[in-house]
Amino acid sequence: MDTRALLRLGGISGFLCGGAIAAAGVIELIAAGKIPITQVLNGAAVPFGIGLLVALYALLHQRLGRFGALAFVVQFLGFGYFAGIAFAMNFVLVYLDKPVVDELLTSPAKFAFLATAVLALSGTLLFGTALLRSAAVPRGAAILYTVGLSVLCLTFLLPAPLVRVGHIAAGFGMVWLAWAVWSSVTVNAAATARAWQPTPDPAR
Repeated sequence: MDTRALLRLGGISGFLCGGAIAAAGVIELIAAGKIPITQVLNGAAVPFGIGLLVALYALLHQRLGRFGALAFVVQFLGFGYFAGIAFAMNFVLVYLDKPVVDELLTSPAKFAFLATAVLALSGTLLFGTALLRSAAVPRGAAILYTVGLSVLCLTFLLPAPLVRVGHIAAGFGMVWLAWAVWSSVTVNAAATARAWQPTPDPAR
């Protein structure tokens, strides 16, 4: 797979993840709670965010520098673990009785959830800072991405309405960043095509 194909795939992943979690946030605000469709959107969408993250780093690694490389690694790991938590929350925990969930959250599993939240939050803040420092993507997109995902990392600690707003902010930020990635491929492809056009022979 060449770089342009990777970036296109990452852009599509960002559109899917961002669109899904933003839609879930809007629907849950209207419905005042989780419903089956939002469980599917939230539980299945998060892994696609990893694709966007990889595309962003592949596109911007020279601008992000060493700090950006560290931030990418931390968020890559955090995103992966958080995807597992999101899957469990939306496809497993919602079907368990409350006493069972309460018991689970007082078991050693609680520390796994907390460690995942800390890792995911740290990665989000680091990578968001790297994006803002690079000035290589729209500032508003980087802010929405960072603030929205930071809220989602603290899902267990924050009130549900705020978490839903976080879904919407993160979703819009991801879609915006995905568009920036996709547009960069289109612009570069057009520039390459122009560069390969034969130069007219003035003698003809």
